[in-house]
Amino acid sequence: MAAVLDALAPYVMKLIKDMAEEEVSMLLGVSGEIKRLGDNVGSLEAYVADAERRRIDDAMVQRWVSKLKDALYEATEILELCQLDDEEARGGCWEMVEKKSPSFLLPLLFCLRNPIFAHDMGGRIKDLNSRLDGIRKEMAGFGFGFAKLDAYQLRTPPSAAAAAGAAVHSHMTTSFLDESALVGDAIEAEAKAAVQELVTSETAIKVVSITGAGGMGKTTLAKKIFSDKNIEADFRSRVWLSVTERYDPRRLLSSAITQASGEKDPHGDLQILTQILVTALSAGRFLLVMDDVWSSTPWTQVLQSPVLVAAHTQPRSRVIITTRNEDLVKDMGLAYCAHRVKPLCHEDAWSLLKKQLQLQDVGGSEGALDQLKDIGIEIIKKCDGLPLAIKAIGGLLRTKRATKHEWEGVLHDAAWNTETTHSDLNSALRLSYEDLSPSMKQCFLYFSLIPRGHRMVRDDVIGMWMGEGFLEVSPQERWKEPEDIGICYYRDLIARNLIEKYSEYVDGAGCVMHDVVRSFARYMAKEEASVIAPGEISSLDSSPKFRRLCVEPTATEIKASAAALPDWSIISEKQERLRSLFACGRMKYEPDNSTAGDWCMSNDSNRFPSLRVLFVRFADSERFVGSLGNLRHLRFLILWETDISRLPEAIGKMRLLEHIQLQRCRNFGGQAPSGMLKLERLRFLSLIDGTKFTVPKGLGVLTNLRTLKEFPAQIDDDEEWCSLQEVGPLSLLRTVVLRNLRAVPSASLAAKAKIREKVQLRFLCMSAETPNEKDIAELTEGECQQVEEVFNELCPPPQLQELHIHGYVGHRLPRWAWASSSMDFHSLTYLLLESLPLCNQLPDGLCRLPCLETLIINFAPAIYRVGAEFQQPQIGSGSGSSSRLARTSFPSLHDLILQRLPNWEEWEWEEEEEEHSSSIAMPCLHKLCIAESKLDSLPAGLASSRRLALKELYLCDVARITAVENFPSVVKLQVRSCPCLSIIRGFPSVHRVEIMTCPALEVLEAGPALDTVELSDPDMQTLPEYLNGLTPRIMRLKQCHQKLRDLLLLLPLPSSGHEYRAEMDKIKHCGKLVVL
Repeated sequence: MAAVLDALAPYVMKLIKDMAEEEVSMLLGVSGEIKRLGDNVGSLEAYVADAERRRIDDAMVQRWVSKLKDALYEATEILELCQLDDEEARGGCWEMVEKKSPSFLLPLLFCLRNPIFAHDMGGRIKDLNSRLDGIRKEMAGFGFGFAKLDAYQLRTPPSAAAAAGAAVHSHMTTSFLDESALVGDAIEAEAKAAVQELVTSETAIKVVSITGAGGMGKTTLAKKIFSDKNIEADFRSRVWLSVTERYDPRRLLSSAITQASGEKDPHGDLQILTQILVTALSAGRFLLVMDDVWSSTPWTQVLQSPVLVAAHTQPRSRVIITTRNEDLVKDMGLAYCAHRVKPLCHEDAWSLLKKQLQLQDVGGSEGALDQLKDIGIEIIKKCDGLPLAIKAIGGLLRTKRATKHEWEGVLHDAAWNTETTHSDLNSALRLSYEDLSPSMKQCFLYFSLIPRGHRMVRDDVIGMWMGEGFLEVSPQERWKEPEDIGICYYRDLIARNLIEKYSEYVDGAGCVMHDVVRSFARYMAKEEASVIAPGEISSLDSSPKFRRLCVEPTATEIKASAAALPDWSIISEKQERLRSLFACGRMKYEPDNSTAGDWCMSNDSNRFPSLRVLFVRFADSERFVGSLGNLRHLRFLILWETDISRLPEAIGKMRLLEHIQLQRCRNFGGQAPSGMLKLERLRFLSLIDGTKFTVPKGLGVLTNLRTLKEFPAQIDDDEEWCSLQEVGPLSLLRTVVLRNLRAVPSASLAAKAKIREKVQLRFLCMSAETPNEKDIAELTEGECQQVEEVFNELCPPPQLQELHIHGYVGHRLPRWAWASSSMDFHSLTYLLLESLPLCNQLPDGLCRLPCLETLIINFAPAIYRVGAEFQQPQIGSGSGSSSRLARTSFPSLHDLILQRLPNWEEWEWEEEEEEHSSSIAMPCLHKLCIAESKLDSLPAGLASSRRLALKELYLCDVARITAVENFPSVVKLQVRSCPCLSIIRGFPSVHRVEIMTCPALEVLEAGPALDTVELSDPDMQTLPEYLNGLTPRIMRLKQCHQKLRDLLLLLPLPSSGHEYRAEMDKIKHCGKLVVL
C-alpha cells in the first residue's frame, strides 16, 4: 500500500507535539530546529489533500509528493528514535542526576549521556528542515488548493489503461453463494441455460465456459449453477477449484480429491495424487468447476489426464471454466459451450443497488428510495452494468442520505468524467476510494499487500494498521481505543463493498478482497508497495526503493530445494527503507560466518532501520532470531509455522513493539525472555496452535495489554506463585484465553486474576483442558470441587459479549451462571459450553440472558434431564392467566446446538404455560440441532404452532425418539441415525428433507412446498412405503443396498420386472429420481 499524504502529515505533527510535551527536543538542544520542523510541516499540511488527489493523474505532482513523503517518513524515524533514546535513559543513573540539575543544564547533560546520538539527531533534523524548505518552495509552482483535511473534493480518475496494467493476483474463491448478489431474471435465465447444457444426455465430456470482464459476475454465475438443485441431483460429486493465476498443482489435486471422495489431506507426489483423483472421480458422474483460470496449463499439465480418464468410465461428466480469456477453452481440445456474462440491465442493476442500501443507513424508506430511482438509474448507467462497480457505488451511497441533493452530488461528480474506454469500473472504485477519509484510504490500500492465500483475520489486519500508525485517536475521541477505530474502519470497508466477509468466519472476523479491487488498490499503491514471487526477487536490484513489500510464493515454491531458493540478501541490501515486510517461504541466506548471515542485521549496520511490520511464514527463522532486537521501530511481529525455538533477550530493546503472535511454531521452547517485561507498549500477545509458552514472573507489568491468548495457568514448586496473578493488573484486557486451569491449586490464587474487574473485557475463553476417560475416572471429589471453586472466582464482567468454557470437570457450573447472578451478563451474545464430563445440571440462569443469540453445549454426558432451567418462572401467584405474567425465556436466541449429550432422556417444556401469553420461549429461534441423546420425544413447548422463526431442524443419533411433529415453519429437516423414529408430520413449509438410516420410519407427511427428498441407508433393499403420496421435484437416493441400486439403475430382467414396477410405483408422483 501507499501512505496517504493527508494522513501522514498530521501523524508527523502529532509526533512533534508529543515531543514538545515531553521536553525531548529541549534535551537534544535542538528545540529551535524542532519548532522549525513543526512550522514547515504545518505550512504544508493544509495543501497535502489536494496534492494527494492530483498526484494520481499528474506525474510532476507525483514526484513532488514522493519527495515530501520521503521527508515525512524521515521525520517519523528521527522523532521516534529521540523518544526511544529518552525512554531507555529513564530509570538509570542519569535520571537521578537530571532530576537534581537546573533546567538550563539538561541539554548539556543529555549530550554528555549520549553525545554521538545527540549530535547525529541534531544534524539530521537540520538537514531535514533544509529539505523541507526546498519542497515548500517547489510547492508554489503547482497552485495547490487550500483544503481542510475533512473535505474530499473528487478529481479525474486514473486512466483505465494504466490501471489495467497493474498486476492482478486472484484471491481464492469458494462455492458459497451470496444470495445478495443475485438480482433479476437475467442470471436465472443464464444459469438455467447452462444447467440444461450440463444435464443433457450426451455421453462425451463437455465443457461450459463462462467468460467476461473482471467484476462482471462470472464466479457468481458459476456458484449459481453449482448450487442448482438439478446439478446437485444429477452429479454424484461436485468439485470446486479456485485456480488463480499462480496455481499450485498439488493443491489443485488435493482439493479435488477431498471434495470428490472426502479423503482429507491426501499425500504423495503428483503421480500418486493423480491416480487417487482418477479413483475418486470414477465413483460416479462428476462436475468439475475451474474458477478464475488464466491459462490453459492448469488443465493441460495437471487436470486433463485424471479428468478424461475418469470421464471415460463416467459418461455425462462435465467441466465448467470461468475465465477472462474467451479463447482459452479452445486450447483444451474438448467440445464446449460458451456463455458470455452480459452486463446487468437497468432494472436488475437498480435492484442490486437497492440491495446494498440499508434503509436505516441512508436515512430513508423504501418509498424514498423509489423516488430517487431516476437519479439511481443515471448513476447505474455510468457503471455500464458491472455488478462489482454497482456494489462499490452502493457502498458509497450507503454513506449518504437518501435525498436528491446527495445523490445528484454523486451523479455529477468529476470522477466520472473520462474519455478512455472501459474505465467505468475504475471510475466507480475511484469514486468510492476518494470518499474515504485519509486514514481509511491507507487501511484499504494495505489489504493489497497481505499475502494471497493467507486468510485476512480482522485482529491481525487491525494490528498491522496500528503498526503503521494508521489508527490515531483524535482529541475529540480520546475515550476510544485504536482497536475500536480499526473495527469501525474494517466494518465500513465491508459496508462499502471494498472488502467482503469470508463465509467461514463468524461475525465477519475474516474477509477477502475481489481481485479487481485488489488490482485497483495495487495500482494506487504502486509507488511505494510491491507484491512479488520469489522468482522475481532479483528484479528488486533495479527497482525503486519500496516502503512495503510482500513475497508470496506458491506451495511448490515453499517446498523448493535449497538450490532454487531466492536470495534474501537482495532484499536486505536493496530495500532497506521497508516499513512492512511479508516474507512467506524459505529463502537463501549468506554464508553464516557468525552473525553476518542474519538477514535482519549485520554486526555493524541495521539492514531494516525503518521496519514497523514483520510477517514471516514458513521461513527458517532461527537464523535471524538473535537479530530481532535490533529492529527498534518494529511494532507488529507474526511468526507463523517457522522453526523458531526462542525469542531473544534483546527483545526488550524493541520498545515500540505492540503485537507479538507466534502460531504453530512447534519448536519454540516456551521460555519467554525477561526482556519481554520491558515492552511497555505491548497490546497483543498470542502464542497459539501448538506454541508452548512459559509465563515469566512479573508479566503483570505489561499493563497495556488488550489481547492475551492461550495464557497457561502455571505454578511454581512451592505453589506460592500462580501465573493467573500476573493477569490481575492487566485491567485493560479486551480478549483473554486462559488454559490449563486445572493446575490452579486454590480459589484464592484464581481470584488474583481479577477477571470481574476487567470492565473492557469482551471475549473470554476458560479451559481446564479436555480430560480423557482415564483422567475422568481418576478424578477425586476434592479435585472436582477445586475446579468449581477456581471457576467461581473467575466470574466475567457484565460487559462480556462472548464466553467459552472448555474441559470443566466440576459437577455444577460456576455459581455466577445461575439465576441469581446471570442477569448481570446483559451483553452476552454467544455462549459455548464444551466438554463438561461431570456436570449433571445446566444452570437456570441461561434462559434469562437478554441478548444471547447462540448457545452451544457440546459433550455433557452427565446431563439426564433438562427442565425448569430452560424456562423462566412466571410473575404472580394466581391460578388464572390474568394473575400471572409469563416472562420470555431466551428472548434473543437464534441458534441452539445441543450435541453429545448421550444420557439426556427428558426435556420438560409444556406449551400450556404459554397458551394465554402474547410471547413464547425462544421466539427468535432459527436453527435447532440435537445430536447424540436418548430423548424419546421433543417437548410440546418447542413444537408450538406459534413458533414461526424456526427454519432449520437437525436430529442426529437421537436413539429413542419415535415422532417429530408440528413444526409449521421449518423449511429444512435432517434426521440421521434415529432407529426408533416412525412418524414425521406437521411440516407444511418444509422444502428439503434428508433422512439417513432411520429404518423404522413409516409416516412422512409434507406440504406442497416440498422440493427435495434425500434418502441414505446402506441396508435399504426396497424403497420405503412412506414415499407414496409425496410430490417432491427431486427424489435422491444417495446410498442404499446394492440390490436396490441395481434394480433402479439397470434394465430389469423379466423375472424382476414386477419388483421394478412395484418400487417405481412408490415414487410415481416424484418429478425426478436420481440414484448416486
